[in-house]
Amino acid sequence: MGKTEFGINNFINKLTKLEKGAEKLSSHTESVCTYECYYAGQRFILVDTPGLNNGGLLQGTVFRAIATWLEDTYRRSIELTGVIYIHSITNNSMSPADVQSAGLLGHLCGNKAADRVRLVTTMCDQVEELDADNAEGIPEITDWRSLVEAGARAESFDNTSEEAWKIVEGLENTKKALLLQEELVDMEKRLEDTAAGKHIWLEETVTPS
Repeated sequence: MGKTEFGINNFINKLTKLEKGAEKLSSHTESVCTYECYYAGQRFILVDTPGLNNGGLLQGTVFRAIATWLEDTYRRSIELTGVIYIHSITNNSMSPADVQSAGLLGHLCGNKAADRVRLVTTMCDQVEELDADNAEGIPEITDWRSLVEAGARAESFDNTSEEAWKIVEGLENTKKALLLQEELVDMEKRLEDTAAGKHIWLEETVTPS
């Protein structure tokens, strides 16, 4: 997850190397795609979500696409090993929309699944060494602080396949349901009544249909 220009596609490409052993399994809604690939003898399913703050899509539309995929997956008794949120070290000032997007992560995952979250800083290879040393710093976002306190971990990505796989393998094999999945399926809430839904639509001018 994250903003498109912060390197989501690049991170996925470093993992999949589509021309070498990764297979695109499905395309769900407009932009949620799953990829099957193998690394060190293990099978991985990677999920590429729509970019937040996508210039061509309303934030609520992007969130609905992600939520639909998460709900459908959980209804098939599939839980996630982890959620990787991409943030650029070069983004020194966050707009209100950036803060809203980053805050969505906490409401979507919840504290119970926080240890499945990795806050990954990208573009570390494009800054001075002094700045790169601080690449794992967490932006001042309240929801991220609570996630970190609950077990989320900060990582830096140096734009290599080896580092990308190190981050993924660090999640190990523990699987958990996200808060949004439990709210939609177990608690039978409407999307707009979930914590993440309220976060999106109370702060946006869009109205859920």
